Amino acid sequence: MGETGVMRRVAMAQGLMTIEGVAARFAQGLGRHLRLSAENLQVVGGFASREGRIEDAARILGRASLSGDSLHRAGAAGEAKDLALTVRRFPGSEDGRILLLLGFREGEESGFFAEVYAPSAVFEALRQDILSSAAQTLSLSATTSLWVRESEREAVPGMPVAWHLGLEPDGRKSAPARGLVETLDWRAATAPTAPSNDEAEHPVDAAADQLGRINWSLKQIALVLVFLLLVVALK
Repeated sequence: MGETGVMRRVAMAQGLMTIEGVAARFAQGLGRHLRLSAENLQVVGGFASREGRIEDAARILGRASLSGDSLHRAGAAGEAKDLALTVRRFPGSEDGRILLLLGFREGEESGFFAEVYAPSAVFEALRQDILSSAAQTLSLSATTSLWVRESEREAVPGMPVAWHLGLEPDGRKSAPARGLVETLDWRAATAPTAPSNDEAEHPVDAAADQLGRINWSLKQIALVLVFLLLVVALK
């Protein structure tokens, strides 16, 4: 694959993305869940001044990694070893949604990142449990707008896939991906689990992934609308 930062033609049509110089095409609409786990959780307090208003800038930081799958940038070599995780309060309507933003930062602090926007009740519960040492690890599952190689589009649940961030229209930088978090939980210690690729051993996960395939398009429309509201709220 080529490297980001160089202008390349990017074409998108019928749910497929083609990048100049990259043999494989990429597809959206997989519908299965992205699963992240995080540790080293810590609470950071603070305030920010925005347009003459003082706002609470408290956040929760950690290091996250994918469970089973891998994360890459379309058109660039390498994969994410881990992601810088930030959990923030959802600025705006408390409508029950927990949002996920995935991306790649350039510059001195370059690397993959994941940002979770949670309603105040969820954020506060997690914050209190971290402070009391009742939350040492966190895990989530989400449907996202990430891409996969076209050959992996029909991968069965339980088979690892390589997720990819898309490219901006000019082909220079990776484009962020949006997600809707469906499960978010935390615990004091990580319980050991035996990995398995047998779908029959994970009927709940398999059923959830099949439902994700059905509902994917509707969720993407909802995500676009919610993130537009988020952008307005942050201005």
